[in-house]
Amino acid sequence: MAEPSADGSSAGALNAVARLVGLEQGLYAFSISDRSPWLGTGAGFAMPAVHICALPRQQDRVIEITDASGGVGAWLGGRESTLFVRSPPGGGEALITAFLTRDADGPPLDLTICRLNAAPGFPGATVVEPPVLTVSLSKPVPAEGPREVGTEIVLHIRGRGDVHFFDAGWAGRLGSGLWIEAFTILPRDALAVAAIEYKGLTASGVETPWLASGSPCGTSGRNIPLIGFAVRQKAGVADVRFDCEYSGYFQSGTTSAPARNGAPCRSAAANDPLEGIQLKIAGRARRQ
Repeated sequence: MAEPSADGSSAGALNAVARLVGLEQGLYAFSISDRSPWLGTGAGFAMPAVHICALPRQQDRVIEITDASGGVGAWLGGRESTLFVRSPPGGGEALITAFLTRDADGPPLDLTICRLNAAPGFPGATVVEPPVLTVSLSKPVPAEGPREVGTEIVLHIRGRGDVHFFDAGWAGRLGSGLWIEAFTILPRDALAVAAIEYKGLTASGVETPWLASGSPCGTSGRNIPLIGFAVRQKAGVADVRFDCEYSGYFQSGTTSAPARNGAPCRSAAANDPLEGIQLKIAGRARRQ
């Protein structure tokens, strides 16, 4: 018997989840696992509910589905605990669709498939142990989105001294001529603190080295503005990934286009003092 060969899902109140299962020739018993209890009724039928059907495109190898009494069957759930599926010579495929109204944090719905050594209703019919396959039917978990890191930015502003900004849309922009002489970035996340670094460019032409989080970048009290900066994740930091996106607001009134991950952020005008910083640090989305 083959592993599930395809799957899909559909959004909605019922959280429908589908699996396609390949079956070798033989007789099988399909049942909902004991650890997946009946939850009552919803949308007019027992929940959880599982529908089993043949694929119409395989007319020469159609599976047969019956219930415990030998009648035609298609649904599992509530009082219907077992369906019997006969796969023809050459094998066939069963499309399994589960309709779930379940807590997202609860266990998945497990469908147990056991192979039998005789037709149901015949004396001596037994189940071959262990089950041939257990199919887990649960609502797909979306990939985790980017997690933005809270950030404190300390700016040394001309005529104002050190000013702290916490998770602000913009740090600075306090008025024309109130340029930034130095800045310090303090991510409020231990991994980001260890991973993030930054540098600045002063109007006197001095470019600082890459500095670790918490380090002042620029000069203080010397009336020399910064005219550019950059932020990135350090090279060689294992098992952590951060994206840095940032813009600058300059004395000329220019707002730079967003720069990312170490690219320089400057005004198009020469020696244009930096008056505001906008910064976003986010963990990269996990792939499932």
